[in-house]
Amino acid sequence: MTLGVDLSKTNELKFLIDTGAEISLVRSSSLKPEVEISCSEGINVKGISNTIMRTKGTTELRLFAGPYETTHTFHVMNDNFQWQYDGILGRDFWIDKGANINYCDRRITMDNVAVEFDPNVRDKDRQTKITLKARTENLVRLPTPSKGQGLISKKELIPGVYLAESLSTEINGTCVTSIINSLETDVTIEPPVVVLEDIDNDECEKTVIIFTTQLAEDNDRLAKLRNELRTDHLNSEERVSLIKICEEYNDVFHLPGDKLTFTTAAEHAIPTPAINPNRAINTRSYRIPEVHKEEVQRQTEQMLQDGIIAPSNSPWNSPILVVPKKADASGKKKWRIVVDFRKLNDVTIGDSFPIPVISEVLDALGNSRYFSTIDCASGFLQVPVKQEDQAKTAFSTPQGHYEYKRMPFGLKGAPSTFQRLMNSVLTGIQGIKCLVYLDDIVVFGESLQIHNNKLRDVLDRMREHNLKLQPDKCEFLRKEVSYLGHIITSEGVKPDERKVEVVKNFPTPTTTQKLKGFLGLAGYYRRFIPNFSKIAKPLTELLKKNTPYIWNEKTETAFNALKESLSTEPILQYPDFKRPFVLTTDASNEAIGAVLSQGPIGRDLPVAYASRTLIVAERNYPTIEKELLAIVWACKYFRPYLYGRKFTIVTDHRPLTWIFSVKDPSSRLLRWRLKLEEYDYQVVYKKGSKNTNADALSRIQVAEISPDDKEQRIEITQDEKQKIFQEMHEKPTGGHLGMNRTYDRIKLFTSWPGMKQELEDYIRRCEICQRNKITQNKTKMPLQITTTPDVVWEKCSLDIVGPLTLTLEGNKYLLTFQDELSKYTIAIPIQQQDAETVAKAFVEEIVLKFGIPQTILTDQGSNFLSELFANICKLLKIKKIKTTAYHPQSNGALERTHRVLVEYLRCFILEDQTNWDQWISYATFVFNTTPHTATGFTPHELLFGRKPNVPGILQKEPPEVLYTYDNYVKELQSRLQSSYDLAKNNLIAKKERSKEYHDKNVNVPLFTVGDKVLLHDEKVRRGRSLKLSPPWIGPYEVTEVEDVNVTLKLPRNRTLKVHANRLKPFFD
Repeated sequence: MTLGVDLSKTNELKFLIDTGAEISLVRSSSLKPEVEISCSEGINVKGISNTIMRTKGTTELRLFAGPYETTHTFHVMNDNFQWQYDGILGRDFWIDKGANINYCDRRITMDNVAVEFDPNVRDKDRQTKITLKARTENLVRLPTPSKGQGLISKKELIPGVYLAESLSTEINGTCVTSIINSLETDVTIEPPVVVLEDIDNDECEKTVIIFTTQLAEDNDRLAKLRNELRTDHLNSEERVSLIKICEEYNDVFHLPGDKLTFTTAAEHAIPTPAINPNRAINTRSYRIPEVHKEEVQRQTEQMLQDGIIAPSNSPWNSPILVVPKKADASGKKKWRIVVDFRKLNDVTIGDSFPIPVISEVLDALGNSRYFSTIDCASGFLQVPVKQEDQAKTAFSTPQGHYEYKRMPFGLKGAPSTFQRLMNSVLTGIQGIKCLVYLDDIVVFGESLQIHNNKLRDVLDRMREHNLKLQPDKCEFLRKEVSYLGHIITSEGVKPDERKVEVVKNFPTPTTTQKLKGFLGLAGYYRRFIPNFSKIAKPLTELLKKNTPYIWNEKTETAFNALKESLSTEPILQYPDFKRPFVLTTDASNEAIGAVLSQGPIGRDLPVAYASRTLIVAERNYPTIEKELLAIVWACKYFRPYLYGRKFTIVTDHRPLTWIFSVKDPSSRLLRWRLKLEEYDYQVVYKKGSKNTNADALSRIQVAEISPDDKEQRIEITQDEKQKIFQEMHEKPTGGHLGMNRTYDRIKLFTSWPGMKQELEDYIRRCEICQRNKITQNKTKMPLQITTTPDVVWEKCSLDIVGPLTLTLEGNKYLLTFQDELSKYTIAIPIQQQDAETVAKAFVEEIVLKFGIPQTILTDQGSNFLSELFANICKLLKIKKIKTTAYHPQSNGALERTHRVLVEYLRCFILEDQTNWDQWISYATFVFNTTPHTATGFTPHELLFGRKPNVPGILQKEPPEVLYTYDNYVKELQSRLQSSYDLAKNNLIAKKERSKEYHDKNVNVPLFTVGDKVLLHDEKVRRGRSLKLSPPWIGPYEVTEVEDVNVTLKLPRNRTLKVHANRLKPFFD
């Protein structure tokens, strides 16, 4: 029925009349935003789909129906609780209003006012057949012979269409309930007759039951489960049967948003008899980086909410650290909290459990055609820790002290506990309907029906013991699976070809060094290869001195014969799980390798081989990290053999034997060491010369092959390659990415031999990239040591600083002058930097007061290159030289002095900076009366021949004159000459040290006449953003090379001399 509502968006709302609902509801999106909701009164509600949701709170609404007006309190639902109505008028509404509902006349009377049902509802009620949309839940009215209120039982009407279990009330021979269509197509059915069963009112829950219609693919648990399942490999019959079973047992699967529960079938104990019950192990916590503290708090709060941990006052403590996880789809970094239980594990008594006998496994499989592997969702966290042992798992964070209630990763004995749990849960059907080894559960069957029956039995056990499965990690109805080093297929059990793939695909040695590596691998097992010397002779002949390395038919035959011997019996062994395993690893600069074997070290026979190439980042690891990476990777690769068993790791890197004691929480070694905590092993050192089996595998530069890579590749023509490069690099969808990122992107779709080198050549010649990309390895020419003057005023520098803040005197620029030998500096405030002002200040403040310098060095500013300034220099017979454009290092000494002067001014000027010209004379005085680091003298002393007398408490009385003027002049000349010589030597030594330091990181491309180069653009063009402008312009042709200066040919027959540091080669 439709009623007017004062606070609704449309001024009226459409309600469902439901006398079976205990409360009245309204959808929040149907109300105006300003509606006040009392959030403290939220409750849990449950519909016929058994989905429990919480209301946002309550609100009071005013309702209108013709002359009738009333108010009522409604519970407000979130928008994700979807239905086709704006609200429900429940039993509380009708009782409160004293309503009389006449279903025959379709009329409701309240306070003598009659309100009609909506007419479109009547039309729906008169339908003789019901049409159910695909994958939807539908609210329907069905005929019933029962009277009053009762429970409708769940029932499958036709395959894939279900009558929901619900509570309903008979009204005029009908009742309202829900029908679910789980099929992919629409279905039309006859309305079934339902029976209302009597219910016990004492068993009614406080949770409110409501009835609603909602889209299954958005909210329904079954739709979420279907999305998690992998069914692409199944035919229609297999897919339908699997989905039916999974929907039947949907409560067994852990879906996103579900709270992880725990079982009561087993508990994990942590026996520590060596520790006095009144004592504890308390390891100092590691320092957590500030950037990780928020992540630690977030994950800790989540574990508290999930009941995995609890606050603790335990005296025990194990440190935590934050380790990186694989980034999510958006590229955002993800992190995992890891507890370092090493000290606890050291005092914990270990445990063991039986291993399945492989022969019994083979007998159990029979002629099975279907196999499913089942994976528990965070299996360890579904096992509770014994109450008395929970305190031993305590750890601390900046927010508090906590202990685990569930079994965390990294505890000694955890695999044993989990195996016992699986044995207990699946007792009676293990080996008959399924295989179990630790977290590997395999269900098998000769036919689809037999397999599905066994799968139901396994799922029944999971449900009975409250164990949850991870649907996206389960593989259902596969034709082959890997189990305990064997491949189980419909044709029987066969060895896992991956164990010997790395040996069978061993590349043909192309150098004597690579041949030595292969012979080292074969020689390690030579005692088990009959006639080894005879077979290997063609290969060993190539290692003789002065023998040319020629690979022919004989060497190829010997090479293949040895590979065959290494990958077949009697060398290659089947794993015997009653005997301990030996894992031998090694790492080189290119790859890592491992051999899994059994037997005494030195006489052990291989069970499986493994190798992979290191990625670029891994090749930069230190040796110890590469060696530990080999161990971590090999343990993960051979996990089905090693997990839950004690084994030996053999390495030729002795420092790895003390990896247990590493304490740096930021260390990659520690993070990897903690990854090995789930394994039970000991590390044994073996000299490198005796570690030839794993050493050879670590030098195979063959990356791990994914299933996609194994598919036959189609030959790609050169023209097609160029089109691919152009599409993936130059087009807007390519984006001119760098070489590595473009390469990684293309690899997602295709690859061919030599693709990386071809792509590198292509991108190096991309003109747009060359002009727009910032060059990391820029040109850096060797430092040029300039000539050092013999006397003061022989060579001086002139420059302009500004514009600065306009002072009260009208000054905006600073003309600076520095003598290169003495470093004496003069700074003159000027109002503008035009040629006339600069020339006037130069003559009046420098020439007329200190004399004419012999040589002046300036930059290429227009004021210094003007005709006026050139004429003054010519008149005064001053030699004028200039620096290269945009290369201030040519006048580096004066540029460094500018920094000193500016730092002085910052300390004394006003906040509005309008009096800097009043302090500049003080700044130059301080500079000139302080010993210079390059000369060892004060500039004042080198210029005037006497040490400066500074004002203040250090001011000295003038000395008495004890000699004539002639004697004074001679002594002054002598003192100045010796000072000049010493200052010059100090300057030269300083320049040489600077050159030595600078030249450590030079990058000198060989520019020659005729080369094309790009020029770094230093100009800022009006109306353009510097960040969006290409940093390089050109290309230009080199016409002359003179030391570090290069002359370029510009358009319109112009030339430009620049420093080579501003150039980079252009590739066309």
